[in-house]
Formats: sequence, C-alpha cells, structure tokens
Amino acid sequence: MDVEQLPKLRSLGRSEQLSAVSHAIGFFHNVGVSAHYSMPTTTAHYGLQTTIYAALANLIHRHAILSAIPVNEDLPDAYWVRLPSIDLASCVTFLTRSQSFDKSKDDQELDKILQEQHNTNFKSNYGSLPFWRVVILRDTETGLDFTASFIFHHSIGDGATGLIFHKFFRGALDAATSSNESLANISTLVQSSSNVQLLPTLEELHPLPLNENPVDFRNKGLEEWTAAPIQLPCHTHYRSLYLSSASSSKFAQRCKQNSLTVTSGLQAILAHSLFDVLPQNVSALTGIIPINLRPWLNLHKGAADNAMGSFIDAIKVQTQRSHFEPNDNNPIQGLPAAHHASQAITHYLTGNPSPSGEPYTSVAFFKAIPDVAAAFKSMLGTNRDAAFEVSNLGRFGDEAAEAADSQWRVGRMTFSRSAVAFGAALNTSVVSGGDGALTIGFSWQEGVVDDALVEAVVGGFKKYFDSESF
Repeated sequence: MDVEQLPKLRSLGRSEQLSAVSHAIGFFHNVGVSAHYSMPTTTAHYGLQTTIYAALANLIHRHAILSAIPVNEDLPDAYWVRLPSIDLASCVTFLTRSQSFDKSKDDQELDKILQEQHNTNFKSNYGSLPFWRVVILRDTETGLDFTASFIFHHSIGDGATGLIFHKFFRGALDAATSSNESLANISTLVQSSSNVQLLPTLEELHPLPLNENPVDFRNKGLEEWTAAPIQLPCHTHYRSLYLSSASSSKFAQRCKQNSLTVTSGLQAILAHSLFDVLPQNVSALTGIIPINLRPWLNLHKGAADNAMGSFIDAIKVQTQRSHFEPNDNNPIQGLPAAHHASQAITHYLTGNPSPSGEPYTSVAFFKAIPDVAAAFKSMLGTNRDAAFEVSNLGRFGDEAAEAADSQWRVGRMTFSRSAVAFGAALNTSVVSGGDGALTIGFSWQEGVVDDALVEAVVGGFKKYFDSESF
C-alpha cells in the first residue's frame, strides 16, 4: 500500500518524532503493558476470541491514535496518516500457556513472549498493519482467564498509555460480555472513522519551558559505570521480577514512613544492587527517572488522565556509593540515596518552576535539533550517559472495575519495553497491578550488559526490597 495516499492527520510532535526516529534507525522497538484478566462468573459461557475482538473494536473507535501510523519516521517532516481499516486477525495473536500459571511466582513464560515481542519492530507489512499489536495468552484452552499484552510503538504512547489501554479494554470487555447482541458473527475488520482527529502534540498542550542555566546534577571527579558504548544492533534481553502484594505493601509503607515516594525507594535499591556487583572503584551511578507530564497538559483533568500519547519528560539523578555506607545519623542503609532521589524529583516538580508555572522540561532541548536522526546516529561509539533507568507507572486504577456489577477483573500487570541503544544500560519498568503487587521488568541490550550481571542485580534487588534497608 502507498502510505502517502492515506489520509493525513497531522505532523508528528517533537516528542513523537524522537521515538519514531529511534524505531526507524533500530535504536528502540516498542513498549508493552500486560495485564491478567479473570472473570469470577463461571456459569456463563462466552466466546473469548470474539469478545476480545469486540472490545478492541470499541477501543479503536474511541482512541484515534490506534488507527494512525507515522510516515517518514526518520525525517523532520514526519506525519501521521489514518489506516482506513484494521484487520484484528492480523494484529492479535492467541496463545495458550504450556504450563499452569502460578500467580505467586515470576512469569517466565510471559517473559519469553515479551522478549520476542520487544525484538520485533513495526516495519513488516508497513501501511497495512497498525503500529500496535496484542498477544492474548490464555491460562487454559477452555477457560476465560488470560493475560493481554498490548505492544505499541513509542510514538503512539508512553508507558501510561498502556495503563489507559487496559482501563478501557477492561470496560470494553464488560460491555461486550453484557451485550444482548450476538458476537458470533463479528467481523475482524474494523473501519476507522473518516473524521477522526488526533490529540494535539505535546508542544501544543504544554509550553515546554527550557531552563537555559540548569544546575549540573553530577558531582565531578567520580568514577561512573555506564557499561559498553552506544552500539547496534539493539537486541533486547528481558526478564521480570514479581513482588507479592504483601511485600509490595510493606515496601510502600516503609517508603511512606521515611517520607519517600516508591520511585525514589526503588531508585536507591537498584543503585545499591548495582554497586554490589560492580568494581569498588565505581563511586557513582547516574539513573534516569521519567516524569508524566499529563498533570500540566492544557486539557481538563479527565481528558488528560485518559490521553493516549507521548507525554513524558525525564530527570537524571547521580547516586554515590557513599550513600550506602553505614552512618550513625542514618541507621537505615541506603536511606540517604533514597532521600537524594526524592529531593531531585521534588525539585523538578515544585522546586524551580518556570515563569509560566510549569516545571522546566528536558524534552524542550530537542526542539532546537533540526535533524534528530543525524543527532542520534552521531552517538554511535560514544559513551552512554546513564547506568540505569527506573520508570514507574504506579498502581493501576480503574474505579469502574471496582463496581459491584463489573464482570472482568484485572490482576497482575507487567510493564516492559525494548532496550534503548542510546539510553541507560539497564532499564527497569515498574507497575502495580489490580492485585496490588509490583512487577519489575528488566531490559538490557545484548553486548552491552552481561546476563550474569543482571541476574546478580535482580537477586540483590529482591533482597533489599524485602529487607529493612534501601
């Protein structure tokens, strides 16, 4: 199909373009948010496949970005076009677990599927398929319980977009299940609306103030670890760590008692785990913390909270090995590191507002780069600027799901993504599902970080998470 003949929607915003260029040149493939669905009602029988098709059709009609694909991804004049139709049979895959799903353990079967998905871009059948897909992993061949993995191009949305997808998908499942209309003959071909309009770009919804005199977050003269230099190809390794609802609740309470956010506590634990396995001469690590910009968008709160799109910024925080040394003033090991991260987040949010009132943004810097693709390619062979990233989506919240008449329930969730060729060496993606349990997704690039190092870090992460320290 000639994509240039498809209906043009609008130009890509700069934040969207960063992700589009990354996808086009192989620096990054996609993002994923997975959720386990169950239906307490066991007496009724539903055709699961047709119910899921009906729910996805509902979402396509509700969210315009799901029928949009980018054209000229790596060029400054990239723009969105509308797919006239989407064949769900081509972008939804149904699988069945090979072994029973133990909800109290790590989900290694899902991990393998997600690793494969995060090494598969959206370049095949370009112009025919959307820039998203769904994998349905059924618990059993005949049961209704399943895990739905929404895999999507980062220009379509950030991690929070995955939560929004599942919020509306759960509601659409309820609607399809309770409908009096038969779903037996539902078509997999969904027609998109000809008068569809995308949400405005980030720069149209946010002033993106740039601080022209930023404070350097790094202390000079410290030996940092950033793994191997920036390189291609970018092949992703992925695994997750499941932390029970009881452990997650205890950790959240520990953070609260020490005036910390969960994100700052996780940041400290990850740095601590890395310091344990790195040479002693490594005295500092830089971590990236993404920030959700939806609270400052020029949209009313309901629209902003449900906006599928790329609306994120990020800060960098340098954590020092000395933050974890025993200290009479800080009997809780690692607490100085967690407080340092917490202070950095607070400073971004409220400590240094721009003249217009919003926080200064890092993403604003890219507005001045005329050719993002050329800038990214020039990074090959250079050192990366961060050791790790902690991206925390928070807890899945859906008031409708908590209603007494809700039929479908969301349990464990997993946030995952590809490795980033020019990003942090080790990426962690965090979400708390409807069951209240945290899942940590670890992504790293082959040839940049050794698998053995990551396994050691994961072990240390769990140890510190379940301890009284950070």
